[in-house]
Amino acid sequence: MKKRLLIHLLFCILLLSLPVFSALSAPEVTLRWYLRWDQTRIRNVAEPVKEEYERLNPGVNIVIENIASGDEYWLKLQTMLAANAAPDVIYPATHHAYILSSKNQLLDLMPFVERDNIDLSVYIPAVLDLYKYEDILYALPIDTAALVTFYNKEMFDASGVPYPTDDMTWDEFIAMGKRLVRDTTGDGRINQYAVHLDTDIYWPMLVYHMTGEYLFDDLYQPTEFLLKKQEQINAVQYYADIIVKHGLAPTPSQQAGITDTFLAGVAAMNIVGHWRVPTYNAEAKFEWDVAALPRGKYPANRGEGSGFAVTKDTKHPEAAWQFVNYLAGPDAPGTKKLLELGLMVPSQLPLCESELFVNTPGQRQINKQAFLAWRDNPVVFYQPFHPIFDEVNNILKGELADVWEGKDTAEAAVKRATPRVEALLREAALFN
Repeated sequence: MKKRLLIHLLFCILLLSLPVFSALSAPEVTLRWYLRWDQTRIRNVAEPVKEEYERLNPGVNIVIENIASGDEYWLKLQTMLAANAAPDVIYPATHHAYILSSKNQLLDLMPFVERDNIDLSVYIPAVLDLYKYEDILYALPIDTAALVTFYNKEMFDASGVPYPTDDMTWDEFIAMGKRLVRDTTGDGRINQYAVHLDTDIYWPMLVYHMTGEYLFDDLYQPTEFLLKKQEQINAVQYYADIIVKHGLAPTPSQQAGITDTFLAGVAAMNIVGHWRVPTYNAEAKFEWDVAALPRGKYPANRGEGSGFAVTKDTKHPEAAWQFVNYLAGPDAPGTKKLLELGLMVPSQLPLCESELFVNTPGQRQINKQAFLAWRDNPVVFYQPFHPIFDEVNNILKGELADVWEGKDTAEAAVKRATPRVEALLREAALFN
């Protein structure tokens, strides 16, 4: 009798313990979401999106992993992939997305798109194409890194110079800029420049604007280095001359540690993307607006940006896809959250025309149409979309450094770079 009573008591204890065990068990799915955002985006976008998604999908737990530096993000991601410890959902730049896909490290999203009848026509076609190769879709784009000309209205007014327009050519831009360069203190030294000019990645824009060509014969499978052509070399020199011949911008060394001479009130303009809008809204002590990027013979704007992708070895492909669709699919809540904060130029056509982008509630009203100029002809700055990109980029950065300082010519720098880049192309061809 006592034995049966003891067995019955143990059985009751076991039954009572089951709900407790179930309630304390881990969620069915945990997704690691790997980002490279600043704390504003993490706090105001990532965390609210995570909370909302988990509320709508009780069986899914999202773990945010963030590295604010793009370079560190990319290096750590490669390390994790090599160690078979990659996160589930990542936020690669366009060229990195292709590189990962070419190494079979990303999940093809096209089968999910076709199964779920996702309308890809909502995306800017030429932008979506940057995330596709043959029949593979390796990411959903969320934005474009389109460039505009930010300008300080007060500096223009004080110099008696009309504001830049949306149809200005590069030659007109230079002529206008010469009227903005000033010695405002009378000590014989320039202390007001016309423009803050990036010398790291923006110069390929001028190459395309003047030649209609990329630096290589093929963006994905390059076999020839076109920068050695005289027309392209001339375009690089034209870009350098904005700094060293016309004196419209300080050289990199003259910036003396000032990250953004426009924000610091040293330069009247800055050619940069929408990602600077929140900073200028919060920190600029002057009135400003934007105009379209100056145009060349072949008008174009930057088309690459970032997207969301799923790593190939995820243990939860279905859940990861559903989360990516929530972040960047048609009319996605994640995309709208970014737009509400005025943080980007959307990759989706309907959103480009929406009030949420054009006249973002609670945000400074600026000429948003400037960000959409030449959107039907998007070009990329990070060339080529190929595993040799990092090596090519390092070679060109190193060889062109003295060109931006006026200590070397574009022709001499490209001549030195060419055999090294061509050696990389020959090596890459052996493995194609």
